[in-house]
Amino acid sequence: MKKISISVILLFFLLANLFAQDSTKVIELNEVVISANKTEEQKSDIPQHIEVVKYKQIQFFNLQNTADVLQNLGNLFVQKSQMGGGSPVIRGFEANKILLVIDGIRMNNAIYRGGHLQNAITVDANMIDRLEILHGTGSTIYGSDALGGVISIFTKKPIFESTKINTFARYSSANQEQTFHADLNLGFKKFAFLSGFTISDFGDLRKGNGDFGNCNYFVQRINNKDVLSQNSDPNIQKQSGYKQYDFFQKILFEASKNQNHLLNFQYSTSSNIPRYDRLQTFSVGVPRFSEWYYGAQKRLLASYQFEYKINSKLADLIRITPAFQQIEESRFSRKFQNDWKDQNIEKLNIFSVNADFFKEINRNEIRYGAEFTHNQVDSKGISKNINDSQTKPLVSRYPDGATYSTTGIYASHRWEITDNLIFSDGLRFSYVDLQANFDPQFFKTEQLNVHQKSASLNGNLGLVYLWKGFRLNGSLSTGFRNPNVDDLGRTFENTNSTLIVPNPDLKPEQIFCREIGISKTFANKLQISVQGFYNTLTDAIVIKPTTSNGKDSIIFNGTKNKVFANRNVGRAYVLGFSANISYQIHRFWAFKSNITYTKGRDESNDVPLDHIPPVYGNAFLSFQNDRFAAELYTIYNLWKRKADYSPSGEDNPDKATAEGSPSWQTWNLKSSYLFAKNWRVQAGIENIFDVNYRTFSSGINAAGRNLSLTVRTSF
Repeated sequence: MKKISISVILLFFLLANLFAQDSTKVIELNEVVISANKTEEQKSDIPQHIEVVKYKQIQFFNLQNTADVLQNLGNLFVQKSQMGGGSPVIRGFEANKILLVIDGIRMNNAIYRGGHLQNAITVDANMIDRLEILHGTGSTIYGSDALGGVISIFTKKPIFESTKINTFARYSSANQEQTFHADLNLGFKKFAFLSGFTISDFGDLRKGNGDFGNCNYFVQRINNKDVLSQNSDPNIQKQSGYKQYDFFQKILFEASKNQNHLLNFQYSTSSNIPRYDRLQTFSVGVPRFSEWYYGAQKRLLASYQFEYKINSKLADLIRITPAFQQIEESRFSRKFQNDWKDQNIEKLNIFSVNADFFKEINRNEIRYGAEFTHNQVDSKGISKNINDSQTKPLVSRYPDGATYSTTGIYASHRWEITDNLIFSDGLRFSYVDLQANFDPQFFKTEQLNVHQKSASLNGNLGLVYLWKGFRLNGSLSTGFRNPNVDDLGRTFENTNSTLIVPNPDLKPEQIFCREIGISKTFANKLQISVQGFYNTLTDAIVIKPTTSNGKDSIIFNGTKNKVFANRNVGRAYVLGFSANISYQIHRFWAFKSNITYTKGRDESNDVPLDHIPPVYGNAFLSFQNDRFAAELYTIYNLWKRKADYSPSGEDNPDKATAEGSPSWQTWNLKSSYLFAKNWRVQAGIENIFDVNYRTFSSGINAAGRNLSLTVRTSF
């Protein structure tokens, strides 16, 4: 099989030379980014490390969801507990310790948890114009949560005086994916409309060939009884498939040359998404659950953006963005051969407004503004008999009716001291208000009513020096993350016989970031860069053992569990580096590679921190001309030994091998050919050698060999 796969690779690249035309590329030196300070500026002027993924890259790689885009193109590590998920990790921080922003609006909400998230997949990858990944704290501009970094997602905008329709249909073999997408732009002189939708159907995922992670058994409901059935093909991870639906609408109105009004509507929903790792949890040969799935994950975004270019002493540009988000998440679980199904349903209404102002004075650029958000949490719990529909009370996952509000004002400044020396600084004041009321029916605590208020003052300093192709950058910054409703009030049962209980006494965690980097560009053809960082955390929120009513274990849902809770530890650190190389070899050929190393430790208890990925990296060899493109690439992870796992259980040691998470490497090939004016065909082979592996901390094996075929039209 390897000989056949290598032959296929050689055939692709022979075809590439046959289609060759003169289309020389160079390293892009003056790339513009937006996320660092919410306005366009040259990437080379910013002292922090920023990666950019553009629409053409996303379209070419033709991946199934936004989490896969981040893993394959964003030089990030991504964890998965089920196929319908994907939790990105930046510099050892995951979930509610990194900030997701879409079209300038923060996605992080009051119940973003500290474990693993699947929210990234609710953003339609086919409507993304660009992704910007800011490494390091972004609290000066964005406030709470941006400890590890910021992932800014910018969706496509309507275009005036243009009518265009794009469609594609895609099939992938590893999970029998069937996806159809269409978007339509209708542009007039003053109005423009952009509509889009994507429908995806994913079957059960086939892993690589090998014994680790085999799905030997699965539960079926036959004649109103739970039956443990043998899987005829253990490589097929039964009960992992789901469906996804995404809808998109933007309306742009140009009132005058200097004034724009933009309406933005996004809606994403899904079928039930099975939690594969829970369904494959066995005890003495007996499955723990017959059912464990997330209900339809719904995300609604409605926003209005007013943008006004004005020539005044206070601002050159004003941008006001009020927004409303409605989120629904739910969890359903039923133990094996038990007729009672537990149901937890969370609904959030989120109101926000951003006001941003930009002013340029000679060699100085000033940005300032304010942000307000308000989260209202509706959390319900109920247990229902699947036979007779009887119900009984169940503890809600969060305190019902909890509210979480944030207010912040910020100012940032950049001074071009000379053409080669750029100084940056910024300051932000943030205030957070959280209120939660615990149900005395389930919680025996003196603090039934919690009202937390906290304030933070954060800032950053940065310097960039440019000289003869060299770029030196350094920055110092502080950041914070205030405990949200999930941190303070969550009740959650893990599969490793641990129960996470609420802790109303949490304080904000603080971070101090130091970053330094160097890069060198040679003749606009070769670029080498290295970025190093050292972050110290104080009052870091970590899951640790605790007691409930003086006992370290309690009975919950009929099972004895050790009691854990989020707690502030004294001090922790995260350090690491990333190295990148980009080389335009000759005409149509280019090469790039990245490697990332991270280490984190809880210094107070001298144990490893959770969510720290193993060494990981990638390498890409690409060909591109006007009609044909092909890219051979590899993605790899090194070993993560059990001794380096966090003792909290958040790294899911029970889902790894006895030694830990083994190293792995996949080889992949993508191609695209424009065979007619409006028609393009794309073909790809992922995991060519059918490697069987599971990424660190994940609960489901990655896809085995995957063949994909896509046909695109554009009129």
